[in-house]
Amino acid sequence: MTELTWMTGGKQGSGIDVSLSLFSRVMMKYGYNIYGYREYFSNIKGMHSFFTVRVSDKEVSSIPSKVDLAIFFDSESVFGEKNERGEVVQEGHIRDIKENGTIVIDSKLDPSKIERKDINVLSIDFDSIITQVAKKLNKPTSELVISKNIICVTASCYLLGLQDNYIVDAIKTEFAKKPKSVIDLDVSVSEETIDYMKSKNESLAKETLNHVKTNGITPIVKLDNKDKGEQLYMEGFASTAIGKAIAGCKMQIYYPITPASDESVFIESHPELGIRVVQPESELAVLAMATGGAIAGARASTSTSGPGLSLMSETVTWAGMNEVPIVLVDHQRGAPATGQPTRTEQGDLMFAVHQGHGDFGRIVIAPGDVKESIKMTADAFNYAERYQLPVIVLGEKAISQGSMNINKTAILDIKKNYKVDRGKLIDKVDGEYKRFKFTDDNISDRIVPGNPNAIFWLTGDEHDEWGHVSEDPNNRIKMMEKRNGKYSQILKEIKAEDKFNLIGDPKASDLLIVTWGGPSEALKEAANGKNVAILQIKLIQPLPNEILDILKNAKKVAILEENISAQLKQHIASVTGFVIQNEILKYNGRLVRYDEVADAIEKIIKGENKVILNGY
Repeated sequence: MTELTWMTGGKQGSGIDVSLSLFSRVMMKYGYNIYGYREYFSNIKGMHSFFTVRVSDKEVSSIPSKVDLAIFFDSESVFGEKNERGEVVQEGHIRDIKENGTIVIDSKLDPSKIERKDINVLSIDFDSIITQVAKKLNKPTSELVISKNIICVTASCYLLGLQDNYIVDAIKTEFAKKPKSVIDLDVSVSEETIDYMKSKNESLAKETLNHVKTNGITPIVKLDNKDKGEQLYMEGFASTAIGKAIAGCKMQIYYPITPASDESVFIESHPELGIRVVQPESELAVLAMATGGAIAGARASTSTSGPGLSLMSETVTWAGMNEVPIVLVDHQRGAPATGQPTRTEQGDLMFAVHQGHGDFGRIVIAPGDVKESIKMTADAFNYAERYQLPVIVLGEKAISQGSMNINKTAILDIKKNYKVDRGKLIDKVDGEYKRFKFTDDNISDRIVPGNPNAIFWLTGDEHDEWGHVSEDPNNRIKMMEKRNGKYSQILKEIKAEDKFNLIGDPKASDLLIVTWGGPSEALKEAANGKNVAILQIKLIQPLPNEILDILKNAKKVAILEENISAQLKQHIASVTGFVIQNEILKYNGRLVRYDEVADAIEKIIKGENKVILNGY
């Protein structure tokens, strides 16, 4: 198996962001699978960002704690940074290099300050490369400083033995929408970098290639990927957008918030998706507009994060009261309050399950990766219209800011197999129409306003079958049971594979680990080769009936979550009465890594009942 993990970083605003996608595209063109992830501070410019890409000849969707090859052009990335009070703002990435791994730094930095003796340190003169290109193009060097990201990617690819033309092709793909002058400039920087590595620092090149061959970073060999089909570079926020397009969503109403805004920006920049994007004046207006669109017959949605979802709570209850089919995607982040806008967490589960005052039906689902996000987001619209209630898709920064290659055929298959289900949406009324008519399945006929004979009322007050305000106690009982009585049908009709994913035999395994959302993929890899079963719960509310039997038949059960209070564990206990006794939790805002989960599994099996993960 061929595999390596690569890292780069730098100050936000320095152009470093493009490094992740550019390096990933090169590796994809070379026939490899990739999984990448962004970490960045919650400011616009100046603080530290870093990007990790795992490259493998097998499918991957998680990353380890240590990297094989890292390249940086700034001091903060290498040595870390302290504020004026002497407090560590961020630690340098020297600690993230695995034993015998390699770090490449700018020649302006002093390599003797790197105290680790078990890693290889190489230097590149970034300024020299920029100066040479500036002379050739007759441009000031200030215009080319932002192209240091191109040097990082090109130098890395050279060290790994990649063919030059693949790097240039990736640059052209990455900047396809940029002016030709920008593409030409970056190609020139890439070509100059290759020349530098080959001739101007020939001893470094020879030393590096020799080192690479003998210290764990085997030069990448081009793979024949004809059988893989066309591979697309997919970022997590794009997956929910594509899911909405497949479902026939026509309205995306949003208010800017990290990390959810990327989804709406993606939709707006791709008009071929057929979704109208509107940014009103506040989160309060967002869900009110989306709800109005749904009432008018459109498939409508919003994407937000915790603070925005909080502000939408009253409108969620209004939609619940009036049985309006709306879809909300919550890209979770560190909480409470403003919390950590650019870090990941799974802190909104209990809020999503119980959001708003009073009792009303809602569905909460949680995809575990990019591919699941496409299908499950599309499914959310069918659920919303079939059962006439709000549906919340629990995403998280760990997924929305992750990236991976995905087979184009897989997306086309999701689209091909998707059948729009608008439930009891009718287009005409003969005789009397009751919007909230009592039925055996608690779901009434729904019609778009404006149709002849289809007169009904919508109000936040309790109402009768026509929608008129009612305080009759018998009507109140029946309406409450109508709105909250859809769960049995939901649990019966949603397929088992869409409710949960059970891997392994809980009865025969030493340990069953229950999880949801982003940590699922890290867990699957961590459990590989161990006598461990996995239960990934996708349908959070209502909780599948099958869960209790699975838990009761396991020898030992642990929960894996990215929050401090084990919210899924609490939810399972409140619904089933089963209390999971062992916990693996992470709540430092950072991505769950598969190797730290593997270590935690061993500790749980050996008798520890609580493991807190703190990987960076």
